[in-house]
Amino acid sequence: MSHAFGAIAEAYHRRRSEIPLAAFDWLVLQPCRRAVELGAGTGIQTRRLAVFADETLAVEPDPNMRAAFAVDNAKLLAGTAEDIPVEDATADLVVAFESWHWFAQPQATCEAARVLRPGGTLAAAWNLPQIDSDWTERFWWPVTSAHDENRRPGRLILATKAPFATPRYRVLHWTWRRHIDDLVALLGTYSRVLALDPVEREEFLDRQRSTVPTEPDGTVDVRFTTVCWRTVHKGA
Repeated sequence: MSHAFGAIAEAYHRRRSEIPLAAFDWLVLQPCRRAVELGAGTGIQTRRLAVFADETLAVEPDPNMRAAFAVDNAKLLAGTAEDIPVEDATADLVVAFESWHWFAQPQATCEAARVLRPGGTLAAAWNLPQIDSDWTERFWWPVTSAHDENRRPGRLILATKAPFATPRYRVLHWTWRRHIDDLVALLGTYSRVLALDPVEREEFLDRQRSTVPTEPDGTVDVRFTTVCWRTVHKGA
């Protein structure tokens, strides 16, 4: 399912939300000479990350996602979190936005440790819909129920005996005003929905649309939570 996003790369790029700048302030410790982003996708988060680092390397396995990548001040690399095309101990930050739960362990943890210099930061963040009403529970269930405990967005799962300090955790809350058309299109970019047959997907999205209490102009305030984790490489 992690490979389904490439088929909708352009829609993914238009619809998915950016990680708030306040999260970058906390995730990216300074100075940051080299940042390596894993699962960079179309570069939605890379654009902001590049503001915080002298050099940004964006690693993405899917050729369709790479084809839609357009961030001038970042270098795009073909690779995976389990096989990062970066030299040993050369990064100040290895970060995954919306993607750490897709990676295989212990490979991804070990690769992040290899690429980071001692004292460098491993970080992850997710934008998650806030479930605070009946309609949000009904609308977002394909997102909130899509993964088992080992692949749940918002959890930083690390390999055992990894050379990292105890992770630190921060949560940000924010509101995104969206038109119902955009909100339904956003829901259509999540893996559980992408796995549906095209006809079934269209019918499902129509049903989900009917659950949303919109304003007369078709908009709705959607609350999100950004979950952030960071941990420091302790060295050998």
